[in-house]
Amino acid sequence: MPLTPDQAEEKAAELFGLRGKDRRRIEKIRDYLKNEARLVWLPLGTPRELQALAQMSRVNMMPLAVKATVQQMFVDGYVSEDEQDAEIIWGVWQRNRWDRKQIGVHKSAASYGVGYGICMPSDNGVPLMRPATPLMMTTAYGVDQDWPKYALEDLGTGEWRLYDETHTYDFERVTAKKKRGKGGSAAFTFIEGSIQSHDQEVVPIVRYVSDEDIDDPVVGDVEPLFTLQDQVNLITFHLMVAEHYGAHGRKIIIGRMVKELEAKLVKASANTMMTVNAEPGDVQFEELSQTSLDGFIESRQAALRMMSAIGQIPAHELLGTLANLAAAALIESRESTARKVSERQIILGESHEQLLGQAGTLLGIDVDPMARIRWKPTIDQRAIQLVDMLSVVAEKLGVPVQALWDHLPFSSADIEEFRQASGAGVAVEDTTEQPSEPEPDEEEPEDAGTVSA
Repeated sequence: MPLTPDQAEEKAAELFGLRGKDRRRIEKIRDYLKNEARLVWLPLGTPRELQALAQMSRVNMMPLAVKATVQQMFVDGYVSEDEQDAEIIWGVWQRNRWDRKQIGVHKSAASYGVGYGICMPSDNGVPLMRPATPLMMTTAYGVDQDWPKYALEDLGTGEWRLYDETHTYDFERVTAKKKRGKGGSAAFTFIEGSIQSHDQEVVPIVRYVSDEDIDDPVVGDVEPLFTLQDQVNLITFHLMVAEHYGAHGRKIIIGRMVKELEAKLVKASANTMMTVNAEPGDVQFEELSQTSLDGFIESRQAALRMMSAIGQIPAHELLGTLANLAAAALIESRESTARKVSERQIILGESHEQLLGQAGTLLGIDVDPMARIRWKPTIDQRAIQLVDMLSVVAEKLGVPVQALWDHLPFSSADIEEFRQASGAGVAVEDTTEQPSEPEPDEEEPEDAGTVSA
C-alpha cells in the first residue's frame, strides 16, 4: 500500500533532517579530498605573501590514501550453483557497465566509509543498477541492517526521490517559513503522478561499508588522517617560508647611514650590488648564514611515515623512495595494505552479492545464499609465487591441473578461455597413473620363500 502524498512529504522532510546531522562531516571529507580544507593554523590578518605560500604548501595525500585500496579491487565474475542463472545475473552487471561503476562505489566507501547501490526495474526488462554516495543518498535503518526502511535520494536535477518497501515518490524541495523566529525549514512538494512501484519487497538500496564495527559508526580512510594532513601542510609551509626568506645567505648594513637611504633600496633584496657613500666608521656589515632545511624535510617525512602506518599505505608510495628496495623488501612493505585489501574485499563482496541477488529477483531468479563474486587478482610477485606453488601441488601431490585453474591469478574470462583452448570444458579428468593389472594369461610368480624340486 503506497503512502499518501502528505505522508510521503512528511517522511521525506524527516529523512532530510537526518541528512543535515551528517552533512557537515561528509562535506568536510569532500573538502580534504579536493584539497580545499580550511587552513586552521593560518592566523587572521596574515600578509598576502604568506597566504600565497600557504596555498602552495598544500600537499594533498588524501586521494592517494583512497586509491591505495581501490586500485586493487575489481570484481570480474559471479559464481552460483546454477551456472545458467549466474550467467544471466552477470549479464545484468555487464549491461549496466558495472566494471566501471564499481570503482565509484569502492571510492565512496573508502572516502566516506559508506557507498550505495540502487537496483530498480527498467522498461527494457534488464534491472537498472546505479551507484550513489552519501552526498546523494540518506538512509534510515531499523532492526534489519541489511535493508533500509526508507531512503531519500538527491537526483541532482532539483528533484528528490523517496524509497519505501514498495514504491518510489518524487518531490521538489521548497523552503517553508517557520512560525516563530527567522529562517526556514526544508519541505518537499509532491509531484503529482510520480508514485511508481519498484516490484520489490524491500527498499532497493544496498549499503557498501569500508569496515565492520558493531559499536561505533564506520569511517573511511580520509577522516582518521585529517590531523596528519594538516601537519604535512603546516610543515611544508614552514619549509617554504625558510626557503623563501632564508635559503640564501644575506648581508645586512647597520649604522647611521641607513637612515639616509631610501626605503626602496633597503627592500630591494633582489639587487646584487649597492653603492654606499659613507665613512668606514659610520657603517657596519654583517652576514646572515643560510637557513638549513634538513630539519623541515625530516619532520615532513616523519609525518608521512605516521600517515603510512595509520592508513596502512606503503610508506615508499608516500615518500617516493622506491629506489634501492629489494624485491623481498618491496613485498613486505605492501603486506599491511594487502591485509587491508583482503578484509575490505570480504566486506564489499557481500554487498555486491546482495545487489546482484536483488537484480536476479527482478528477473524471477531466487537468491542463492551460496553465490559469491570473484575478485580480479592483481599480478605481482606474490602472484608469481602462487603460480609456482600450484605447479608444485600439481606435480608433487598429483592434483589434476584443471582443478587448480580457478586459483590462478587471472580473470574469469581468461580462465574460461584456457578451458576452451585445452578442450577440458567443465569436467575434470583424473590424470594420475593407476597401477596396471597383470594380464589374465600371465603366470603368477613363485613365492620367493619356496624351493622348487
